[in-house]
Amino acid sequence: MVFLARFLYSNLKGYRLLVVGAFISTILEVIVAGQVAFVTKFIIDKATPPHTDPGGFYSAILNLFKPVAAGQSQAIFTTITFLLIMLVVLGLLDSAFTYAQQFLASYIAQHLTARLREKLFDHLQRLSLDWHGKQKKGDLVQRITGDIASVEKLITDGLVDLLGSVFTVLNAIVLMMAAQVQLTVISIVMVPALFIIIFTYTRSIKAAAKRASKSVGQVADVATEDVGAITVLKAFSLEDREAIRFNRYVGKSRQAGLEAGGLQAQFTPVVNLLITVGTAVILGEGCFALATGTFPIVNIQANPPVTAGTLVLFLSLLKQLYQPMKDLSKLTNVATAALAGAERMQEVLDQAPEVTESVAPYHGPQRFQGDIRFDNVIFGYSAERPVLKGINLHIPAGKKVALVGLSGGGKTTLVKLIPRFYETTQGAVKIDNIDNRVIPLDVLRRNVTQVLQESVLFEGTILDNIKIGRPDATLEQIYEAARQAQIHETIMSLPDGYETAVRERGKNFSGGQRQRLAIARAILCDSPILVLDEPTAALDVEAEAEVLRVIDKLVVGRTVLMISHRLSTLGKVDEIIVLKDGLIAEQGNYQELKQRNGIFAGLLKEQNRYSVDYSGESMIVPKGEIQRMLGVRSQGLGAQQSSIPLAARSEVAVAGNGQRAAVADDGGNPSGRLLIEVDGKVVAQKPLDKPVLTIGRLPANDVHVPSQRVSRLHAKVRWDAMERGWVIEDAESLNGLVYQGQRVDQHLLHRGDRIHLAPSAVLQFEPQ
Repeated sequence: MVFLARFLYSNLKGYRLLVVGAFISTILEVIVAGQVAFVTKFIIDKATPPHTDPGGFYSAILNLFKPVAAGQSQAIFTTITFLLIMLVVLGLLDSAFTYAQQFLASYIAQHLTARLREKLFDHLQRLSLDWHGKQKKGDLVQRITGDIASVEKLITDGLVDLLGSVFTVLNAIVLMMAAQVQLTVISIVMVPALFIIIFTYTRSIKAAAKRASKSVGQVADVATEDVGAITVLKAFSLEDREAIRFNRYVGKSRQAGLEAGGLQAQFTPVVNLLITVGTAVILGEGCFALATGTFPIVNIQANPPVTAGTLVLFLSLLKQLYQPMKDLSKLTNVATAALAGAERMQEVLDQAPEVTESVAPYHGPQRFQGDIRFDNVIFGYSAERPVLKGINLHIPAGKKVALVGLSGGGKTTLVKLIPRFYETTQGAVKIDNIDNRVIPLDVLRRNVTQVLQESVLFEGTILDNIKIGRPDATLEQIYEAARQAQIHETIMSLPDGYETAVRERGKNFSGGQRQRLAIARAILCDSPILVLDEPTAALDVEAEAEVLRVIDKLVVGRTVLMISHRLSTLGKVDEIIVLKDGLIAEQGNYQELKQRNGIFAGLLKEQNRYSVDYSGESMIVPKGEIQRMLGVRSQGLGAQQSSIPLAARSEVAVAGNGQRAAVADDGGNPSGRLLIEVDGKVVAQKPLDKPVLTIGRLPANDVHVPSQRVSRLHAKVRWDAMERGWVIEDAESLNGLVYQGQRVDQHLLHRGDRIHLAPSAVLQFEPQ
């Protein structure tokens, strides 16, 4: 709970005085509620023999309005009337303080919720594409919605109530002690038993709440994935399979919720029983003391005597004494859910942004010519697997360059380094001979426009979507861009023209229309550098022809980098760069590369194999070519071993680097150790000395990884007797487990395997 307190304190800046105000209102409300019980006691004592007058504060006020001689009593009618008026006044004060505390709590909660959502969403947008590519989208949505809602519920229903409950208990005890010490001692006998039950259940309820929160994130993740791929589901008739998978996660969520509910269901009856027993004991002892002047069982003389008013006061205060303890279980649920949510939000906020702005002031140009240079650029999504392995390339301003090659060769990665979507590992990318790392991101990205394979349109109107990259554009400039993109007439034919609403991701437009709208957006931006990443790959022949005609106008006067697998469309580019395995394998224009009979010519021949004009021997790929392709594929299996089922891998038990998996020693006992590396330095090592070890950033874990980017419980490593090796499993952490650049849920460890828990936190496995 200390973490939750620090989290709230840091995020409540500007509202802390309001929190104090809510606490003060709560304390005053508790005091007033206690006085209501005392006034009720005074009324009953005055109405019954020996007709005792109220004491202290109330007697002083009454004497101001109706003075009496020393030793004389006030009239019964006068006293009761006065006390009834005081009861109404106290009721009004109680209502006012209750309103103040609830309004302030709601006000603070809504502003805190908005602040957290804005902060978390803004931070998510600034994290790297690589990080986002490894995350489960539904889980991130759950952190922005459900987890923040848990914190909001704590503020509105828990924080003030928690303080109020504690103060109510203390106030009740003080008032009871002031009225009758002996009966108070009897009343609080049940308090230790209640506390023992509450704290016994707290740990189990907390664990169940965290499991329930995680399971809801899994359900949201599966739902998001399936809704986004609904066309594929229908195309392959996967509805039943996905329904089974979704129901499996719903079942896990239901089970987690049932566990939490079951614990609560056990807790409440036990507390109710104790409260009932406590009330019966107080009522019995009090009634006997009222009738005989002595407490039974203990046989102690009541001093001061127990009156009817005293007994009513105690019965009233017992509710204030026991009810907060009963409610504490609900507050525990709220607090533990908020703690789990705060931890999950902080995990995201602890992630480092994609790139850092240069601290040096920038005095360079705001618009560039478009000259691009790659100087010995090396880059990889993980240190063990570089994607680009030393690229040296110069693209003069105004040149049209195509990037081709097999999938995974690094084409898209290369162009994403230009606007600094990723940071180079080594080397530099320069724009007009200026290192792009010293250029402010907003300036850099205004000079680079991208038209992607799938053009995304956002909620709003057509007008809003076209001027995304240039909000200050005039209507005439927008119309001209749409005309050049050959989409203006189509827009004007719509009932609402440029004010036509865009549905989710532009589903109310065809693929060709979406692409031409994206091109109109690019034309309006008027950036000197244009990146075309397969802009026609998802279009039919007619739409492709329309888009290509528009692109011919778009590329004029710009530096263009085009990624394309349709090699026959590259005849007009100035230069073709062939990438293979992260290196430039060939470079030249279309005719030069075609005549060179190298990689490009081979790719071109393969594409033409299925053309009706192809004069080759068969439409079917020859058996020898199939064998060659399978041979090439099998060479890469080592890099993808993490995706092979454990049972299949156990048959060979050999890692991609040729090392055997760790097996038991001669005595049949597991052995091995983990080297813990943070920021490139080995900070500790941990022998694998028991069947299951927990891994996380908290010192309480078996394997302590001191990095804020590691989850509190990040993973577990366990000995698998069937595999005769150690298996590391993700514990539903944020950054997960990354092996050789791929996120894995579990992995059979082999000698030298390096598992990334975060970009700067690595575990290396060594058998012993």
